[in-house]
Amino acid sequence: MIQKIIYHSLKNYSRLALWFYFKHWQVNEHAPIPKGAVIFVATHQNAFLDAVVMACSTKRDPWFITRANVFNKPLVKKILTILQMLPVYRFRDGFSTLRKNDVTIDTCVSLLSNGECILIFGEGNHNDRWFLRPLQKGFARIGIAAEEKNNWNLRVNIVPVGIQYDSHTKFRSRVLANFGKPILVSEVCNPLNTNQQNMDALIKRTEDNLKSLILHIPPDEYETKIVTFKKHRSIKPDLVEQLQADQLLVHNDAPIDAAISKKTVVNKWLNPLFVYQFINHLLPFGILNWVLKNKVSDPQFIGSLKFALGMILVPFSYLLQTTTCYLISGSPLITIIYFISLPLSVIVRR
Repeated sequence: MIQKIIYHSLKNYSRLALWFYFKHWQVNEHAPIPKGAVIFVATHQNAFLDAVVMACSTKRDPWFITRANVFNKPLVKKILTILQMLPVYRFRDGFSTLRKNDVTIDTCVSLLSNGECILIFGEGNHNDRWFLRPLQKGFARIGIAAEEKNNWNLRVNIVPVGIQYDSHTKFRSRVLANFGKPILVSEVCNPLNTNQQNMDALIKRTEDNLKSLILHIPPDEYETKIVTFKKHRSIKPDLVEQLQADQLLVHNDAPIDAAISKKTVVNKWLNPLFVYQFINHLLPFGILNWVLKNKVSDPQFIGSLKFALGMILVPFSYLLQTTTCYLISGSPLITIIYFISLPLSVIVRR
């Protein structure tokens, strides 16, 4: 009970934080998310921010498959377990550690057998380029093992999820959580086939579905097509429409309008709302920028750390500044108005 309270409290707080962090956070479901045993297989472009976006975009409460090296300390392991995280070992953790994955797989099979759901980033690592990398076999192995344990009557569903960012690092950018149609493991796999044949079929079906849910620029054409994409991309208010337009553009199926012009850049310092927001967020943004500049070597962690540290620093600075406002003004009304103005300055300014 306590574990569920902690999990849902953090999930609800993360939802609130996502609403502030992104200018537009949109969820699209091509079909209803099934009840019972589900394996979410999501794309992975933005470190642990992907897990937050994915989990907060569904009513289901997934267990997360997480790299094992973060479980090294007992206290951290206990906290991560409360947050429904399970370790997965990779070659870089040592060949001998790979056997420990059998324990994680057995745990996942038990969770699925009890109607729970799990989340796996099928590519196995993160990369901020707009294409799908080859999927690892872990999710297929778990789904097939769960069906075999239940005599192929469990009805495990693979739900592909494409997470599509306008920008991987910018604050107040946009993100689409795009849930594809469920893939029933027992319909793709045949108990009479070999395990490898079933895994290959399931991986292929999932890969094909995921490519339709994101902007997939073929890797061998990436360097040339990304230039054209960035030059001629037009902005749509709806993110599903945006994705469709982007897909057409990179596949040369959409006419390129040479008349598309860039928005006129207005000096932001002439905007009083920007100046107000800037002054009132100097403390959290200053600390955050220092951390990113001095402590982050992997650019793909920038967006995730902006979000995670913002969840802590921004409320703390709001509390500190609101308290200071009350001590100076002595007016509860002025203090309340000032407190409300702080998040509003972020939401209203484009």
